[in-house]
Amino acid sequence: MDFQTIGLASIGVLLGLVLLGCPVGIAMILVGFGGFAMMIGIGPALSVLETAAWETATNFGFTIVPLFMLMGNAISESGMARDLFRASERLTRGWSGGIAAAGVTASAAFSTISGSSLATAATITRIAYPEMQRRHYDPRLAAGSLAAGGTLGIMIPPSIALLLYALITQQSVGEMFLAGILPGLLAYTLYIVTILIISRFWRPGDEAAPMEETTRLEALRLFLPVGALFGLVMGGLYGGFFSPTEAGGAGALLALIFAAWRGMRWAGLLRALKNTVAATAGIFLILIGAEVYGFVISTSQISFEIVAYMREAGLEPWQVLAIILAVYIVLGCFMESLAMILLTIPIFFPVIIEAGYDPVWFGIIAVVTVELGLITPPVGMNLFMVKSSAPSLNQKSIMIGVLPFVLSDVIRLGLLIAFPAIALVLTGR
Repeated sequence: MDFQTIGLASIGVLLGLVLLGCPVGIAMILVGFGGFAMMIGIGPALSVLETAAWETATNFGFTIVPLFMLMGNAISESGMARDLFRASERLTRGWSGGIAAAGVTASAAFSTISGSSLATAATITRIAYPEMQRRHYDPRLAAGSLAAGGTLGIMIPPSIALLLYALITQQSVGEMFLAGILPGLLAYTLYIVTILIISRFWRPGDEAAPMEETTRLEALRLFLPVGALFGLVMGGLYGGFFSPTEAGGAGALLALIFAAWRGMRWAGLLRALKNTVAATAGIFLILIGAEVYGFVISTSQISFEIVAYMREAGLEPWQVLAIILAVYIVLGCFMESLAMILLTIPIFFPVIIEAGYDPVWFGIIAVVTVELGLITPPVGMNLFMVKSSAPSLNQKSIMIGVLPFVLSDVIRLGLLIAFPAIALVLTGR
């Protein structure tokens, strides 16, 4: 069997294992090891397995991952997420669908320190949905807004997905974060517009009674800790005071100080550390798997075969992009966002460069499409996260409720493709 055939077969086997429920990192390690052993031999495959694990675990560039994870987990344990929702509710009070808009606003604010779609969706759903129930919200409006708001976690910087994309494609972390700001704000704006429209059909319940008496000035004050964290990380990074890793360390330290000031005790600190270690271990397992499987990709030259086929078939660049985006939407229905990025980028990146697209722009497009897949019924990952965080919601309401937000994401994707400057203008590219 020639190398190209083994490489193509490995993709089918890998997707099959994932569909059967095998963790993505383990599936990539198994398929990568087996495929490389078939092509080169068992001895070199064992050497690759050892080298990939060691190089990934000791790569200083990846140190930023647990630091950003710790920053988000410390804030979660501090109770600041509840403050963000309280402040957001005060600012959106009087709007049609104001509590739903508050949930999306809190998700956007929490995204500036979380970097994870699933963590954002779970955290804000646990806080916002009980209030929506108390107000007798239409469950479709409640579920759709919370699932969609969670996707902001992987776009608004500092985003773990954009960070990993930058690291594995050797792009500037700073440029990737800058490129994510306007698309993230565009997503937030479109979600708010969507809420204002659909709340006229899926009527929210009692919007009159406020959660608590809070002035707008007090509400803005509640945003200050998150604003300070975002300003420290992004300002220090772009002001030239910090490297990306130093920015993550400074952010994590300030988050721990804020959390301690807010009353986080040893139990909360231990939970934050435990959650950080668990999440980081999962990400590093996928990174190791991507490194191992990358040897199969490079040795079999699948990407170059795809490029050659693209030339022979006379495919236009937009057709290549459309095929890749369709793959992302399908994968998003049953795979976590970071796993999708790490699994597909080694294959797609050379194809995109050959097609003439800007690598930073494509990173944004890839993440936006991953976001779309996360809320696409019937099995988008965020839908299940909202369901697990609010068990009283039925799956049908979640699936129907998220459809208008899927449409808004499609509109955003179209705008970013039609006007690449939305993503690139802040980077100066």
